[in-house]
Amino acid sequence: MTVFGSEMHIVTFFIIAVQLILLTNFVIISLKKRDSKSTNRFIWFTISLIAYNFFSGIFPDTNIPIPLTIQYIVAYGVGIYTALYYVYYVYSEFDIGHLKFFTLRHLMIILISAFIFFFVLPLIIWQDIGIAKYSFIFIPVAVAIAFLVKISAPLIELYKEKGGATNRFYRDRIATGYLTLLSIVLMPIIVALGDFQVVEQLIVNAGYFVLAVALIRINIYQDLKIEQFLHRLGYTDDAREAKNIVILKYFSNLDLSKREIEVANLILDGKSYKHIGSYLFIAEGTVSKHASNIFKKAEVQNRREFVRRFKGKRK
Repeated sequence: MTVFGSEMHIVTFFIIAVQLILLTNFVIISLKKRDSKSTNRFIWFTISLIAYNFFSGIFPDTNIPIPLTIQYIVAYGVGIYTALYYVYYVYSEFDIGHLKFFTLRHLMIILISAFIFFFVLPLIIWQDIGIAKYSFIFIPVAVAIAFLVKISAPLIELYKEKGGATNRFYRDRIATGYLTLLSIVLMPIIVALGDFQVVEQLIVNAGYFVLAVALIRINIYQDLKIEQFLHRLGYTDDAREAKNIVILKYFSNLDLSKREIEVANLILDGKSYKHIGSYLFIAEGTVSKHASNIFKKAEVQNRREFVRRFKGKRK
């Protein structure tokens, strides 16, 4: 079942409609939280998915006054861009270290080169989508299979980890990132099997909607961590307290990132860098870098001075 006499299936149209609603909501959130890099990244992520759904939904269509060659290049090109941004977004938001041989740079070089030399050029030369598609698609499929094998090991290790409820939050957060990568990884495999617009859209966009829920959950959790940090500074829930204005101004001037606030809370809890790294599922060296940034912003020389200063503020 298609809509408006186009090649777009009604399922694809419905997905786009829902994403436009989400896009509007996240734009409003972004305007309220001007420093929310996560929300801004998700906005561009949503725009890329909408573009992918739209162009893969309406192209190719002989009723559109655009050469079919151009339609195919646009549809596949937007698909490549969306896949790369998908990986960039997950790597950035879910604390997933760039997998060896699967860094964003390597993926860009492989996929863009393959697209130009094995899809665009054959399509222009032979004007045959069959030749272009099957000379190109085996490369993304090979990358997808290798990627699936690569992420299986860290997923298994991740779920062997023990810990409390909060620890599980960070573990599940990273696992969500790995698992949602499966959605985009399956895209070239589905394309290779045939023209299954509905199946392709449902699988690729399933990961997107999981990420949308995950982002909301992460934002709520990080807001709680900010609240915890503010209370460490002496902030109270009584809006009439004059000192709250001073504390909020001081907090704003610190300009700590959300990750730095998480690390700062754990430092003030007396946790070692090794424990913090294990707790947050990041390297001890990464914790040390965050701590250095925190101390610099707080204008202290070391951990001891940092703890002393904030204990003083709580009095």
